[in-house]
Order: sequence, then C-alpha cells, then structure tokens
Amino acid sequence: MQHAISPGLPNLVPGPDVIVGDVEDVAQFDPPVGTQIGLAIGTDSCNNGDQPVDWFALPQTDHPVVPQNLYRMSGGTDNQERFEQMGQSWMKHTFLALEDFVCGTCNTSGCQTGSHLCPGCSDPYTSGLNGDQNQIGSRAWVNPFTGSFPSNANDHSGHVHNGVSHRILVETSDVLPAGNPGATYFGEAAYISPHEYTWCLSHPGECNMFNNYSYRQFSVSGGPTFFNFSAVGSTVRMQPALQAWVATGATIQQVEPDPGNDGIFFVGYKVTGPTAGVWHYDYAVFNVNLDRAIQSFEVVFPGFPPNLSNTGFHAPPQHPGWAHDGTEGDAGYSSTPWTFTLNGPPPFPNSAVWNCETFAQNQNANAIRWGTLYNFRFDSTAPPSASEANITFFKTGSPVTVDVVAPFMSDATPTPKATVTQTATATRSEEHT
Repeated sequence: MQHAISPGLPNLVPGPDVIVGDVEDVAQFDPPVGTQIGLAIGTDSCNNGDQPVDWFALPQTDHPVVPQNLYRMSGGTDNQERFEQMGQSWMKHTFLALEDFVCGTCNTSGCQTGSHLCPGCSDPYTSGLNGDQNQIGSRAWVNPFTGSFPSNANDHSGHVHNGVSHRILVETSDVLPAGNPGATYFGEAAYISPHEYTWCLSHPGECNMFNNYSYRQFSVSGGPTFFNFSAVGSTVRMQPALQAWVATGATIQQVEPDPGNDGIFFVGYKVTGPTAGVWHYDYAVFNVNLDRAIQSFEVVFPGFPPNLSNTGFHAPPQHPGWAHDGTEGDAGYSSTPWTFTLNGPPPFPNSAVWNCETFAQNQNANAIRWGTLYNFRFDSTAPPSASEANITFFKTGSPVTVDVVAPFMSDATPTPKATVTQTATATRSEEHT
C-alpha cells in the first residue's frame, strides 16, 4: 500500500506527539578505535500535540528512546548521485523532561512536569547525554512500531566500553574530507514513544507515530583523528534525512504494508546520465519503524534483459555483539553484504535481486531493520522506464510491490553478462561485471 508523503503536521495536533524539534549538533568525543569513530547527536524534543507525553525513566518502560544516524550524499558530477547511511547508534533512553520553549509556547497547566513532556514544550538532550554510553540501550530490544521494550533494555553488565561503543559507528574513511570532496552530510534523530502507540489504539483518529524523525545538514572538517561537524542551515522537522535527496531529483515512495499492525518504510530511486551512453541507477530503502524488517529487494526489468555493470550494495556498519544486547546469542547483527543475483531463466533474466539470509537461516542476518537505510545500484546502457520493485520481509508478512524505474531494453539482441566479483568490506559491497 503506497501513500503520498505528508509535508508535516501543524503544531499541537490532537494527542501526544513527540518530535525532534532541533538537531543541535554532531559531536565526536574520543579518538578512533581501529578504523572507526563514535559520534552522537544533540537533540531538542518537542511535544507537537495537545496531550502530555509520558516520560517515566527506567526501570519503567513508558518513555521515548532516541536513535541517531549519519548520512552522506555524494557521487556523480554534482555529488548528488547517491544517498547513503554512514552510521547508526544504539538508542538513548530518556529519563527526565524539562519544559523549555524551543518549539513555541510551553503549556504546563495541569501537566505533571518531569515525568511528562507537556504540550508545546521542549526538552534538551545534548550530544554528551545522547552519547553517554551507560544510557544507550540496544535497538534490538525495541519494537519500533509499538515503541515497547523490556525494563532490562539498558543493561551494560558483562562488557567494557571503548571510545566508539554504542555511539554512531562510522568508518573514518567515510568522513575524511580529502577522500570525500564535495560530499554533503546529514545528522538525523528520532524519538520513538510507546505512549503514541497506546494513544493511537484508543484514539485511532489521533495517530502521530510517523513524524518522529528530523534531520539537519552538516559539513565535515578535520581528521583523521578528530572530526568537526558544522551545521549548515536549520533542522528540517518531521521528515527523515532521505527527503533531502528529493531536492536533487530523486523520487521517494512511502509504503505501509500492514496498516495498524506495523510501520512504514520508504523506497527512493534516482537515475543519472547518460554519460558516454551509460545510465546510473541508484535505489535506497529506508526502514522507518517497520518491525518485520526487509530481507530482499528485486528490481524488475520492464523489457528484455539489459546489460548491467558496476552492480553494488551499501549498508551502515553494524555494532558488534555485547552481553545483553537483545540479539540472538548476544552475537550482534551480521554485516555480511547482501548477495546479488540475476533472476530468471538464462540467458534472459527478468530481474536483479539482492538479499540477505532469511530469518529461519539466521535471526541476526543483515536485514534492513528500523532506522536504517540500505542502497542498491547498477549501471546500464538501457534508458529508464516505469517498472516495479518487489520487497520481501524478514520476520513475517507477504511481499509488496513498489513503483520504480528500471532499464528498458527493447531488443533482445544484447545478452547480459552476469559474472559478479565481490570486493566488499564489512559495511559495503561493490560488485563489478
């Protein structure tokens, strides 16, 4: 089921509605560990609704959690060809709501302050707080649609932190200015609230569960040990960072596969070229709050099989396994790049498919879980035409189809060359024909 993307809701909508009112900063606190740095994002939450938002600290389980992400837009002649996620954090557990005025009038009348974020009020969480490793619990514990998590979702016993543990985990090579000239970066955060879900159940006309993400552009300097992130412009409220790609000519579809029972995800795509007779196709899949996760992505060819080259896959680094991290066997999620195949009877395949292991094969497989964005791409000598992408889910649910564009070959004379050699790292795969 596809929907038009809402531009955002007005202030003080009916019900509780916690949003990110301001992405304050992106900060690095410690030197790199190996090839990676750990970052955190400062956030000001705002209650965009006319009802207080529950904010009860652990061990109570009725409070928002705060995931944080970093993205990069780069590639092509204008550095706008692709939009990729460079890193993700665990989730900060909120513990106390101050009643500030970042988002306008703060109304504390009849509202229990501290344990609630009152209507119109804001609450600051600095990057130091959101990066406090003892208050960051694994994302594996939370159902992102219901916002529910157990009281032990922030158990740090049995492991020792280093400078990158649980923070936004980023490869230094992905932010080095010299290696990424002209690239654009975006910090993104969200507040996932169980109160919004329970309110939605009893007030189905007042569901405010899909506007929790906000983002802000940043420029990067420094390195290779410490990096500086400088804000460019203001926070874009109630939209995920992927929306920044739309201004460059990308198209985004919003999909809700099981309304009322699970969340939403976005499929974005952009075609650039032709350059020397070759078009570049880039697809991005962002899981907003879909608990079932995504296991495969298939691009259907609308005509005869086209020639493909430079097929590729990209995903952000996964965090290593930790004691009590909520993953199967505390092993952490896999970073194995997705497998690429041409699907259909040879020598005329009818689609290109990327997939990870199934849930039955590996519960910790590298599926597209909530709050993460994965990329799929290739080049082709065939021009774009209307087509479809098929998405298969990881945990449960029937596959869905989304409108995209794909290479259209009107003549069957060229035969595809499908020999693929992976040259992947743990976080990305670039296969070449």
